[in-house]
Amino acid sequence: MTAPVDLAKPTGERQDGVRAARMSYVERAELSLALADHKPLASLGLNPDPLQQLAAALSTVRTETGERADVVLDLVPVRERRLVRRRRRLLARSRRRGPSAYGERLTGGLGGGGAWGSVTAAWSGGKASGAGHDRLPRMTDLRDGVGKFDPAAGAVFAVQLLLRTEASHPQAALACMHRLLAVFATTSGENYFKAHRPRTRRAVARFDHRFASGEFAPRRRQWLTVPEVAGFLKPPTAKCNASSVVRSGGLVPPAPADLPVYAGQRDLVPLGAVIYPDGRERIGAMKVKDLLFALGLGKSGHGKTELGLVQCIALAHNDYGTWFLDPHGEAWARAKPYLAHPHIQSRVWEINLADAEPDQMVVSWNPLSMEGRKPSDVQQVIRTVVEGIAAAQDWGDHAPRARTVLARTAQALALLNLKAVGASHPEMQCTVFQIRSWLTDEDWRKALLPHLPKSVQEYWRTTFPKLPADAVPTVTYVMDRLDTSPALQAFFGCPQSGYDVRAAMDTRRVVFVCPSGSEADALVSCLLIHDLHRAGLSRQDTPRDERETFWGWGDELTALDSSSKGFLAAIAEQLRKYEVRFSGLTQMALRLSAITRQALLQNQSLLSTCAADYDEAAFVARRWNGHVTPETITQLPKYHYLMSITLNGRPTPPFRVRGLSVEEVFAHYNNPDGIPDLDEAIDSNLRRRPVSEILARLEVLDDEVLAHFTGRRPQAAGIDPTTRLD
Repeated sequence: MTAPVDLAKPTGERQDGVRAARMSYVERAELSLALADHKPLASLGLNPDPLQQLAAALSTVRTETGERADVVLDLVPVRERRLVRRRRRLLARSRRRGPSAYGERLTGGLGGGGAWGSVTAAWSGGKASGAGHDRLPRMTDLRDGVGKFDPAAGAVFAVQLLLRTEASHPQAALACMHRLLAVFATTSGENYFKAHRPRTRRAVARFDHRFASGEFAPRRRQWLTVPEVAGFLKPPTAKCNASSVVRSGGLVPPAPADLPVYAGQRDLVPLGAVIYPDGRERIGAMKVKDLLFALGLGKSGHGKTELGLVQCIALAHNDYGTWFLDPHGEAWARAKPYLAHPHIQSRVWEINLADAEPDQMVVSWNPLSMEGRKPSDVQQVIRTVVEGIAAAQDWGDHAPRARTVLARTAQALALLNLKAVGASHPEMQCTVFQIRSWLTDEDWRKALLPHLPKSVQEYWRTTFPKLPADAVPTVTYVMDRLDTSPALQAFFGCPQSGYDVRAAMDTRRVVFVCPSGSEADALVSCLLIHDLHRAGLSRQDTPRDERETFWGWGDELTALDSSSKGFLAAIAEQLRKYEVRFSGLTQMALRLSAITRQALLQNQSLLSTCAADYDEAAFVARRWNGHVTPETITQLPKYHYLMSITLNGRPTPPFRVRGLSVEEVFAHYNNPDGIPDLDEAIDSNLRRRPVSEILARLEVLDDEVLAHFTGRRPQAAGIDPTTRLD
């Protein structure tokens, strides 16, 4: 369909009385029905979507160069009594013409035929009036008479349809107008739209006034039914795939009306930006008492870690203890300026295993340390070391001999450490590196055996010598791996521990743990996760009302799960009663072990996901009982989540959350100038020492331990064996 359009004179913008350089050309057109309005346009279905061509036409408009295209469709409902009068006039006109079929007139006259005769026959029980012969009413005559205004057609609207395009070049404006006209040419049926352009200056002014003000004054009466206009009034469907269409992202239930609003309250945990029922966006939150365990899923780089970091900082500032396992160290670097405040820095711990410069200040952890422990705690120490190393090495039930040797070695060293602590020399305790010395240095072991109970000595003197030679390397392989990293040597090689997760729980410490990135990460993570589980269980010695709530986060949960071998599931299943909460963050729930995935999903009170692969999205969507589709999850924008929580003891349907960065939520906490003071506070909090000092002491620790128990002098000079940590 071609139609005349108006090429207006160029208009310029004036700024301070000077004509702007950019010229604007405008095309105007009004569409009206070419034939009588009772003849229908084509009824457009949903496939293909009628908006597809319109969206494609508008997608070519280059707004950056000043182009613009507008389609104004004004609708005014037609009152029923006007519609009835219109039908009567159409029926009267049909009566004057007489009935027809296939374009040929049949019979006419007032009495015996026509649509009017059909109607009167229907009213009189099927008998035609005034003619003397019977005639069945012809409903086709009625439909032909009133056309689309049949009483069954539904609502009818008066329509005004205005098109306007604007560009800096006349041909561009004209081309855009032709594309819009082509869109409405698809509605052609028994009737069609015809374009009319304003020809005079007055007509142009009249058009622009209606366009700008919304005044309803079409050039002629044109009434359209719902099927004729519905295709342009509905939202785009999935069949409309033009790039210019803004997607809603799928159907998602609204956020709960009683969702708390976060403003720094101690009893709330922030979730992100949520649109509330009044249409305003606020920071949504859930209650501390409702958040026990959480699982965050979705693609890398879409904000899972940021969500955990926001929650960790919020809870730390509200005087809760937190523990964040950050494999890459990125979260700690972002959190540091927001924790550099006097009221919180005395509680901050940093365990960073990535730095190993000689003068680097580091903290140490001795899993075999007996400081602050009783003789009955020896069994716990043995279990921590054996289960942690066995799980990291994936021994399972297939290495009973190695587990036995390791358990007996840990027992012997823990008992020696208990004696050293009892003698007020905790600096003479053995570390995990002495496991290798105990198993490979027979003279060293024999010299220390007399200081152990006879039942322990019996195993090493009678049973151990009978074991095959390959039993020892299986155990010492772990220490050989730790020896490849100076950072890990410093972390595990000091007799006295600065890191104690049980103390962190009880004293509300803010702990960030950053593994080294070495091949021994699995071992380190496994030991740390197991230690967290052990420390949580040990709180049974504290009355319930005296247990401080402690929050843990595990980033890259899939890697942690593969190394922790069931401890994550145990945390989710057992530690709630001991006031330990845990949140796991991972890209793929399907890669978690079945036992960990089931434990977290069974006990989770917060489940969130950002965009994910279809299989992962389908897995999550099934947990939400059809409230959302997998397609909705796969199309989530970056830093947006779907989230369901426990609210007032009941699970909510999933709702949309826009992720907030640390900078957005805690801009008032940002204090980069306080980082040097924070580092000094951490040195004091953890009694950190230089890497070079710890490694030098580790080189002679075997001799010093031997000298302490047997009286022999250390072989290395220049090292004071009585040096203790302050």
